[in-house]
Amino acid sequence: MQKTTIDLIEFSSLVPIKALSVMHCRELLDQSDVNVVARNGTIFVQGDEAKSILYVMAGEVELHIDGKVEKCIKGGTRLAKLPLEQGTHYQYTARALTDVTCVSVDPAALDVMLSWGQPGGYEVQELDSTHDDSDWMAKLLQARVFHRIPPANIQSVFMSMVAHHFAAGEPVIQQGEEGGHFYIIREGKCQVIRKTRKNPEGTALATLQAGDSFGEEALISGAKRNATIVMQTDGVLMSLSRIDFLELLNEPLLKWISYAEGRELAVDGAIWIDVRLPAEYHMRHIQHSVNIPLPLLRTKLEKLDPGVRYLLYCDSGRRGAIAAYLLVQRGFDSFVLQGSLDSLPASEMA
Repeated sequence: MQKTTIDLIEFSSLVPIKALSVMHCRELLDQSDVNVVARNGTIFVQGDEAKSILYVMAGEVELHIDGKVEKCIKGGTRLAKLPLEQGTHYQYTARALTDVTCVSVDPAALDVMLSWGQPGGYEVQELDSTHDDSDWMAKLLQARVFHRIPPANIQSVFMSMVAHHFAAGEPVIQQGEEGGHFYIIREGKCQVIRKTRKNPEGTALATLQAGDSFGEEALISGAKRNATIVMQTDGVLMSLSRIDFLELLNEPLLKWISYAEGRELAVDGAIWIDVRLPAEYHMRHIQHSVNIPLPLLRTKLEKLDPGVRYLLYCDSGRRGAIAAYLLVQRGFDSFVLQGSLDSLPASEMA
């Protein structure tokens, strides 16, 4: 394949990329590969693992199954705004009818960016601020997320934590680095800073204080840090390793279910929530499901019924897991569909 470039405006018109801010679109494009496939070249083969999301930017592609042509997609058309494939494995073989320019997007990076619902893409866990800031442990335990953690796990969490002393101005985590730890502020204050290409110095998004926690999103999604955290004052932070966080906090909260289990829960009144974007939802979705895109989920929480069970799903499970963690934090009973939509019976899809 020959390397080339594409226009940011064209890239930002793709589904579901168009839901991102211009800043995030630019970041995603910088992480994506743009290539030219020569006429009659093969772009991907039926049955192979789909490690990336592919879009046709220019040229014409023929998709066929077992040698039979199913459809043709031409760059610049409405159909070309959608991914060539959506799933863990390719259902078609794609052949270039002309020279084709295509862009390859990392699905993990896209999922994480789609999950950034607040300005700057950073979520801060809200805790009750009426108590003494020095009593960080009591303040942390007031969070509803801890009401769902087994007592033995809570004890293990505090036993596994490591104290770190930081000076004012010292960075705790850096934007773009791999996520290795979950942090809780024991003493002092931190500032959340988001850097962009236009503003390399960064913009302050929030101030965190004793009892506030951060770092969980990168650990759940497996993506890189989306902001820098810098100490605003001298302070002490407690850290939990990625393994301990996932085993002691995240896994007990997330309830993974098969489609058959979810279907039984739905018969008893549970509601399927598709956290993908509307365009993805309209392409295919579980019958009778409700579409609430992850970036909008926080604003829709007040409309959800605390007495109803919610079954969350997306294409890969990443956005579903982040959505489930968000709902559990707010006291909802939620479940995450395990696996890809590709494994569901066609008769169950709409």
